[in-house]
Amino acid sequence: MNSRTLPALLLLLAYALPAQAASDERARFKLAYAEARVGGPRAAALARGLEKYSLYPYLQFEALRRDLASLPVAPVEAFLLAHHGTYLAAKLRDVWLRELGRQHQWALFDHFYRTTPDGDLACISLRAKLELGSLKQFNKLAKLLWLQPKSQSAACEPVFTRLHQQGLLPNALVRERVWLALGANRPQFASYLLRAFAPPARAALVLRLEKHPEDAAQIPELRADSRDNRALIGYAITQLAGHDAERARALWLSVRKHHAYSADGRAILLRTIALAGVAQTKPSALAMLDEVPRHLADAALERASLRVALAAQDWVRLERWTTNTPFTPANRLRLSYWHARALAELGRHELAKVAFAKVAKERDYYGFLASDHLGVAYSLTDHPIAPLPRETRAVNAVPGIAHALEFEQLGLHDESVREWRWTLDQLSRREVEVAARLAYDWGWFDRAIAALGKIEAYNDLTVRFPLLYKDQVLAAADQRDMSPARVYSIIRGESAFVVTARSPAGALGLMQLMPATAAETARRTGMTLNDPRDILAPDKNILLGSAYLRQVMGQFESNFALAAAAYNAGPGRVKSWLPKRSCVPADVWVEAIPFAETEAYVRRALFYAAIYEKHLGMNISRLSSELTAFTLAGQVDHC
Repeated sequence: MNSRTLPALLLLLAYALPAQAASDERARFKLAYAEARVGGPRAAALARGLEKYSLYPYLQFEALRRDLASLPVAPVEAFLLAHHGTYLAAKLRDVWLRELGRQHQWALFDHFYRTTPDGDLACISLRAKLELGSLKQFNKLAKLLWLQPKSQSAACEPVFTRLHQQGLLPNALVRERVWLALGANRPQFASYLLRAFAPPARAALVLRLEKHPEDAAQIPELRADSRDNRALIGYAITQLAGHDAERARALWLSVRKHHAYSADGRAILLRTIALAGVAQTKPSALAMLDEVPRHLADAALERASLRVALAAQDWVRLERWTTNTPFTPANRLRLSYWHARALAELGRHELAKVAFAKVAKERDYYGFLASDHLGVAYSLTDHPIAPLPRETRAVNAVPGIAHALEFEQLGLHDESVREWRWTLDQLSRREVEVAARLAYDWGWFDRAIAALGKIEAYNDLTVRFPLLYKDQVLAAADQRDMSPARVYSIIRGESAFVVTARSPAGALGLMQLMPATAAETARRTGMTLNDPRDILAPDKNILLGSAYLRQVMGQFESNFALAAAAYNAGPGRVKSWLPKRSCVPADVWVEAIPFAETEAYVRRALFYAAIYEKHLGMNISRLSSELTAFTLAGQVDHC
């Protein structure tokens, strides 16, 4: 051997030996973990020697979980202390507490319980305190769990019943929960509350109102003004509104004179009546919506008001209804855009320009539409996350992140995702951004996108809109004479680049094709599908999805907005949604799509396509060119 090759060989061995050792360690862990999960007899033997491996706590966890019903406290407590602040510690505490509750070991449960968003465990903790005699009043936790507009878990309701039987549940809190149920349009649950936590005479009255809510104004027992009677009449109005909003409104008008409802009570009932009127397409729906105090509007009322006003093209009401601050941030740009549109339609052009200018600063579907109205360039600012080296090192060192990466190396994807998601919930906003960048660098593009969406961090366009499978997308788009940005837009909206994505309905792959659609498209285009799993292959999925998108666009005169709607909801539905006689502005039509999922899908598709045009160095299409007005069957028209 040449003496000069010896150092090189030693260096190669120095790198190869740790890599081989790591590979062996991973292989041994996979065997031990598979055995431990099924409680196999070889689990303990296979775990020996892996004590220093990063995922060794999983083997300990499985051993503890298998014997939880009979284990003494010490080993469980030792594990919880040793792994405090980790996913495994949280999971073990969860299963340990459930076992303690099942065994009625209330003192131990109370000792180990920690505040958790899990409603079941919180309710069991209340029961533990009841059984131990330490719950002497309807405390803060009980109130938090009680004041929900729907039935809690099976662990909660018996606790509430016990508290009521012991006189610890104030009648005022019963009424408060009734109003919460009515505000959530859950009259059946309100009926249960009114019957279960009231004297027998009242319960019988509730049953009468359930069958004949229209009788509320004529029942002698309800004529006196009291908080209880207001709640009962409120239940009757809500129950009646579900069948006939106009009769419910008439009942409200007859009782409001003699019953001093609070501002919140009035708002709940008026909102319920108005939303029922919208759902029942009552001619008086606009007037009903007008009666709801706008400062008490919620997201559902804002959405309904917008759709009804646009359907009627009642710009006066729309301008007035969009003046107030939106109830939810998600509606901020939507309402701001339509406020500007209403001003423009009413001829208040200078005010409209100012309103459009505010919206146009935003990188968003509505921001782009506002920019079109002003004839200015789109706001396409890109602010990369750009973590500092110390930030990357710190997030890399977080146990849950390291475990997620190691599980992925092992091919245990589900475990990786569980660790990842739990860990993100424990991180600061900046740490989540850094984690998203790490996920992007590791090729976990869907996790990177989801992480940024979770914290509403939308400024890194590279991470949010990756250019994956570029050769396949460009080739498929060229073959179908179609913009590759549109293909990318559909992929991004359908699967976020998860190759193995499967929808609850059975759609598959990057472009989420139903097997029947894929088979028909393959037959029509001369492609071969030897196995249903071929649909998941990225190259075939992109070819088939692009061909189907081209086919759908052909049915709608190449209008991408209509094609996107059809891709999501089906061409037949979209044709049935098109205006039959009159020409409707396309931005109005999109807003009025009956399926909320499809309406959001179309907005995203148009927005995403513009972003991908930027990424691909293409001329950016104006949304106004896609949103030309149209009439029946997609025939383009101009209003």
